[in-house]
Amino acid sequence: MTRLSIPDRMADGRRDIADLAEETGTDEEALRRVLVLLAGSGIVDVDADRVGAALTEQGKVLCRRHPMSLWATFATFGIPDVGNALTETLKDGAPATQHALGIDFWEHLAKHPDQQLVFGEAMAEQARLLTLPCVPLLDWPADGTVADIAGGIGVLLADILDEAPDARGILVDQPEVLGRARAYLSEQGVDDRCTVRTGDLFVPPPRADVYVLSRVLHDWDDDSVAAILDAVRRGGDDTAVLRIFEDVLPDDAVPSALQGWADVAMLALYHRAKERTLPEFRRLLERGGWRLERVVQGPPGMCVIEARPLAAP
Repeated sequence: MTRLSIPDRMADGRRDIADLAEETGTDEEALRRVLVLLAGSGIVDVDADRVGAALTEQGKVLCRRHPMSLWATFATFGIPDVGNALTETLKDGAPATQHALGIDFWEHLAKHPDQQLVFGEAMAEQARLLTLPCVPLLDWPADGTVADIAGGIGVLLADILDEAPDARGILVDQPEVLGRARAYLSEQGVDDRCTVRTGDLFVPPPRADVYVLSRVLHDWDDDSVAAILDAVRRGGDDTAVLRIFEDVLPDDAVPSALQGWADVAMLALYHRAKERTLPEFRRLLERGGWRLERVVQGPPGMCVIEARPLAAP
């Protein structure tokens, strides 16, 4: 539905389903039946005669222009595209993406720039929903430098710079992302305090007072996570602070259904990727040269893990 932009065409009020089908190039009966399905989840309201339908307040977040839009989160390439291959994943632990497409997730996005763009929008949506509420919970350097590694278009970094008006920022990501990042940072009025750098997660980033890794580590296997943390450690000095924005699974209880779903999504999409418990984060931080100091609880599904460099032996 989101890929066909059907919610956007319902944004202004109740629509005749026949007209909606004609506008979107869909089969009227098929569209009616899917709308009935969504009505059962409270996303749309379908007339008793099933002639017309309207978005509920909950459903309006599927529109692109909604201030808290989740359009891209549902439209992006992901589990619906490769879920049929989970049977093979259960046999060998390899990503369903690899089984279904013959290449890994990141290679697939690189070959499909249109899907890569939607994926980037989905990450920005998730940042607004999960990570931005954490920013006011933390102290940021009054006049120092904050580096956001693999920070996308800069949604989180722009918010941090707004919270710390005398700080400077460094945004590190792939070249294909940085053009859109420059435009976004300019729109937010922080481009004069922020530089963008082409970078690689496994190469030491520029020196900064605070390093941020937001929803990055759960995309990677343990050895890769340790290598990423080591690279960040080598980029900073002994006074650097690392802040990791991730969910933390309970280590003494069954995760929630949402946490379990997120973990299986990591399993299906990326090589040996996973959601992690705090003891797992602690071990990986130590492998990468960091000491876990504290965990700040954010909204459901998000924590901030703060670490400092381990003392040199």
